[in-house]
Amino acid sequence: MGYPHNLSVIAAIALFGALMACSGESDTAADPKAETIEKTQGVELNATNSAAPALNAADDAALTNEADGGDFVIVMLGDSLTAGFGLSDNDAPPAQIEKRLRGGGHGVKIINAGVSGDTTAGGLARFDWSIASAKPDLLVVALGANDYLGGVAPERAKQNLEAIIKRAKGEGIDVALVGIAPRSSAAADQRGAAYGAIYPDLAAAYDTPIFPAMLKGVRDHPDLLQSDGLHPTADGAAVIADNLTEFLTPIVEAMKK
Repeated sequence: MGYPHNLSVIAAIALFGALMACSGESDTAADPKAETIEKTQGVELNATNSAAPALNAADDAALTNEADGGDFVIVMLGDSLTAGFGLSDNDAPPAQIEKRLRGGGHGVKIINAGVSGDTTAGGLARFDWSIASAKPDLLVVALGANDYLGGVAPERAKQNLEAIIKRAKGEGIDVALVGIAPRSSAAADQRGAAYGAIYPDLAAAYDTPIFPAMLKGVRDHPDLLQSDGLHPTADGAAVIADNLTEFLTPIVEAMKK
């Protein structure tokens, strides 16, 4: 149905000069989920890790659990922001969004298919077990920042995202996009602007709703960020959840009619 009725995980990288400034410390020996965090001036934010954890059998089972009878199923496909890096499962954005939608009277089940450090290629590669196996009604795609940091050409990232959208729509799954908001002007960062343009271009081409950026209302508020200055705290994730709940509510309502 259409709207409105409608890993290979990249290694942690160092981009020098005006493109980025590193922030945060890695402690992978103490914490297997720890990451090397890298921030650019051209995109909203990104986090990668040198050995992003592959999901184990328990994680896979959690992703493929069937929702309660009658639930509207949403899969959120993303990276560390979706996964909820540094947060409890209940504080991660997908869980908070589900709570809000249910509180609004919507029988919704949201599956957190976020993997820290994931790329558009990684998201495409795990389509079958992260998305198709869950048989969702709606797929929310929040990937691409790791591609930017990894030096992937914008055209390649766009191709991967387009392939995800085509596969989803081919299986009767509606899609919504979460974009990347460039920090700089196009003249100052043409590559960042090219990445930012991917999402509205795809949204227009495939008639998909789009939310501008995951950290809208969060990234410029240090009190809503963890000590790395990049990942949201539980309160920051609550702001993300508020924004995305507002974005998703009319989509869910239209699709359930």
